[in-house]
Amino acid sequence: MNAIKTTLTTSGNSTAVRLPKELLKMSGLTRAITLEAQEGAIIIRKANSPHEGWSKQIKALIAKGGDPTLEFSDMDVAASDGLDDLTWDGLSFEEWQKTNAKLS
Repeated sequence: MNAIKTTLTTSGNSTAVRLPKELLKMSGLTRAITLEAQEGAIIIRKANSPHEGWSKQIKALIAKGGDPTLEFSDMDVAASDGLDDLTWDGLSFEEWQKTNAKLS
């Protein structure tokens, strides 16, 4: 295990720690992380993707003859969440595309 001694510093109204590039490289951490507080320690871990394991589950379902499009009941919940009744005053998708095309 490689340990590097450093100090806490401030960043605006927060306390921060600088992580040396070499330490990050050794850890394999990128942008998305989770922080866990324990007595006398803060543990930094790679954040799990919300889609982690989906591919394996879908392949297993298909191998059993299942239809993945019928198996995910969360979609039914989302479809009946009542948001269709809300009014939208933002840009349409087409308007958004035109606006972003001008910015590019």
